[in-house]
Amino acid sequence: MSKQKLSILCVASSLLMALSLSATAQTLATSGQMPVIQAETLSERKVTLPQDLPGEKTLALIAFKREQQTNVNTWIQGLNLNTATEPWVELPVVGPLNRMMRAFTDNGMRMGIRDEAMRNRVITLYVDREAFVQAMGFKNSIRTIYVVVVNRAGQVLASVEGDYTSEKAAVLAKAYGQ
Repeated sequence: MSKQKLSILCVASSLLMALSLSATAQTLATSGQMPVIQAETLSERKVTLPQDLPGEKTLALIAFKREQQTNVNTWIQGLNLNTATEPWVELPVVGPLNRMMRAFTDNGMRMGIRDEAMRNRVITLYVDREAFVQAMGFKNSIRTIYVVVVNRAGQVLASVEGDYTSEKAAVLAKAYGQ
């Protein structure tokens, strides 16, 4: 093999490794901070996030549109969350609504979620979506779902976006300490 070809292969290999490490580092970034939010679970328990998260570190599945529930379900199934003992919540970020529209939205979700344990895990956030996205450090706005590990101080310890994959789950597990 010529020196020139060997040199080109070394440069290409270095670039690929750098890009790979860069992508991993972006996924592990902890630049986000969950804002303080007064909210309510679907079982009508008042909570203040992030301090009332169920664990010192909590897995949060965050969606912005009703049709993203399918994406959220890939995580629930992929991690077997229905039988998990680790703390996790589902956070639909709806946007600001008046009291009547909030009641209508929550009642609609309650009709679709009959299981009381699941109702305790769903906390609807009626906040400005873009401000929430920015505070959390998300890059792709509300076009996708995010799955994060967040502590009770609100620090986002790890964040991935989109459907479940074992690679994304491994990133979250590392931040979760497993």
